[in-house]
Amino acid sequence: MSDSAQAVHERRAANTDDWLHGVCREFSDATGWMLKFLRDSGQHQNGFDRRELDWCWHEDISDGHRRVGAFHLDVPGIHPPKLSFESAHRLAGLLAAQTNQILSSRRQVKHQAAEIGALITTKETDDHDIRMQLRALMRASVCIPKFRGAALFVLSPDGRSLRFRMSHHVAENDTPSKRRQLASSPFDLEAFENGVSSVNADDSNSHFWLPEDMTTAVCVSVGNESGPIGTLWLYDRRQRDIDDKEIQLLQGFGNLIADTFERIVLNSERDERQKLVRELDVVASVTADSCDIAERFPGCDIAARNRSCCEVGGDLCDVVRLDKKRTMVMVGDGSGDSIPAAIVMTAARGALHACIEANSGQISSPDQMLSIVNRSLFHVTACQQFLTLIVGIYDQETEIFTYSNAGHPPPLHVRDGAVRSLESQGLLLGVVEAADYSCDSLPIGPGDFLVLFSDGIVEARNESQEMFRNDGIVAALEGHSDGTASEILENIWTRYEAHTGGRNLDDRTLVVLKGVAED
Repeated sequence: MSDSAQAVHERRAANTDDWLHGVCREFSDATGWMLKFLRDSGQHQNGFDRRELDWCWHEDISDGHRRVGAFHLDVPGIHPPKLSFESAHRLAGLLAAQTNQILSSRRQVKHQAAEIGALITTKETDDHDIRMQLRALMRASVCIPKFRGAALFVLSPDGRSLRFRMSHHVAENDTPSKRRQLASSPFDLEAFENGVSSVNADDSNSHFWLPEDMTTAVCVSVGNESGPIGTLWLYDRRQRDIDDKEIQLLQGFGNLIADTFERIVLNSERDERQKLVRELDVVASVTADSCDIAERFPGCDIAARNRSCCEVGGDLCDVVRLDKKRTMVMVGDGSGDSIPAAIVMTAARGALHACIEANSGQISSPDQMLSIVNRSLFHVTACQQFLTLIVGIYDQETEIFTYSNAGHPPPLHVRDGAVRSLESQGLLLGVVEAADYSCDSLPIGPGDFLVLFSDGIVEARNESQEMFRNDGIVAALEGHSDGTASEILENIWTRYEAHTGGRNLDDRTLVVLKGVAED
């Protein structure tokens, strides 16, 4: 076909009416009989077209779904016809049949293209819609390359076996080897390696792979960039070989099915994540009131900050006003990360507050508090779960801070620019049922202050793997110890953030308690 003829053909094919009128003109030029295409416009009613009386012959033109018009054969013009009427109307009949077949194929291809286009759209769909799309892809993988049926097999989580998942035009009971070990399935293995494999009825042991009434099967790998997911088996009653174009088409369906499966998994993971987030919100709400504190208490100014590296954390940070003169400070760290640590911390916090509510007027010794919490944790937590905790009580009247430490990093005491570590240690909470804890005391007058912290502060590392340590806190205090508790905390926290470069790999708590003169 010449370039100009090809261009005319493509232009006609783009418009159905132009193409049909062109076919009629070529028929008329070749035979001498006038063939016309008339599009349906309401004249065809009740199965009878009154215009039939004016033509020698007519034939409906349809796309297999609806009638679009008709071919009409008219008497020749002034030139004698090149064919007899018998030959002309037979040839016109063949032309009409071929035209109907082409239009029907066009409609099917257009419908399938629209269906596949809808399947691969990126819009969000629910799990039911995605499963419907998966079934539509199975249907399309059978219909477009004209197979008889198909079955989909999915890899087990360990990758050692394949399990039947769904089929199209093949009953589940008729599908052979619905559960198969991958190591003993050469065709599935070949499909994973080369993308496709085939089985014929003449092959040995073909009954293991072909349904009873099928002669040929093609096995296609179902996978994408994430890796193999399973195999798609397509069956046919005919003995057939597939060409390269069909292989590419089937591999495309394998990729689309894999993407659809991935969307089902992602939807499931999204639902699990949303459920987990809701549950974490409930857990996080238990400690949400102690994330940031900046408040004046009897005889002291207290600032505290608590941050978690996960949705919930295991650091305990709390400040409680016991009475008009006394304030209790608690800083702890539960073993582990995220939910396990939060469970330990929440149990300890509950025990502490229960003890405070029951004995707030009689509490005089932090070591008694630690003993009570230790017994509680020992009975309600697993043996590998424990908590470090420091509990201190500041008395405005005596300006004395009394504290007890159960394995927690020692606080820093600052007076007149001099910094010292409060070395008082006891056994971790929850390890043994009976443990003894001691108390220590120190004066905190106006201008003196304490810095309490969790190991997430002092053990934080920079890019060179150097820890922040107590030295980082001391360096942050130089020239800034005259500020308020909040200002001191901000100086330490800013230096800590600069040290880590914003990388927070652990829960972290920082508390500053500063003595103030009463007005």
